[in-house]
Amino acid sequence: MVEVNPPRLPGMIHRELEGRWRDVLITDNPFKQVRVSPYAFAARITHDVPGVRPTVVCSTRDRNILAIESEVRGAIGNGVTSFLVVQGDMLPEVEHWSNSYEIVEYLRALQPSVDPVQFEVGMSTRSRRWMLRRRIEVGAQFLTTGPVMDPDSVQTVADRLELRPDDPPVYLEITPPFSERWVRRLESVGAVPITDELRREMHGLTQEQARALGWRAAKDAASRAREVGFAGIVLMGLRFDTVVGEAYEAWHRDS
Repeated sequence: MVEVNPPRLPGMIHRELEGRWRDVLITDNPFKQVRVSPYAFAARITHDVPGVRPTVVCSTRDRNILAIESEVRGAIGNGVTSFLVVQGDMLPEVEHWSNSYEIVEYLRALQPSVDPVQFEVGMSTRSRRWMLRRRIEVGAQFLTTGPVMDPDSVQTVADRLELRPDDPPVYLEITPPFSERWVRRLESVGAVPITDELRREMHGLTQEQARALGWRAAKDAASRAREVGFAGIVLMGLRFDTVVGEAYEAWHRDS
């Protein structure tokens, strides 16, 4: 799965996903940047690019339970069948008007009401066993954790989670480490820190060398994620033009 930011203004940019990615995660106004509604954007994808399956990020930031459930109901009516509940931005400081656990409980309770239509509800989690267990108990049907930039961090994240065979699917978020500045920014907002070895390897690289290293690290991290028991990965932190261009070419090269 690859993370996609909706455009800032309405358009037909979503058609560029056709023939590229089968599963996309639609963000919900990250870093307080106002964009097209992820629910509406996902609905356009289901209508115009049926080969792509969107998962909508439902951020509890800036919304109450009623507003979120209304958006979800509308998206379900437009063929969207997957929702990932997240707390939303912590930095920069923003208001959080609803509780992510309550949202999951509400949406799980909604599932029988729309039968035979089926949809899934997931949650994001930090790489901590107690947090993963709490989210499973509340009813999350799939989970995401990360993001990881360094392949050597993958095993550490898995060890902290203590994944069990009967757990719901857990997907590892992966962001290519394209530059020292990008790495520092992500670490400052909660990404898993990279190792000193990778930091030294990145130092002094040209932009082209750094991009190549970033893609190698991301693909290596994805391979290790499968080896240690993650259900899959979410490639994230990319601009839309990178998703449909460079990312697709890099991810499918030599594969």
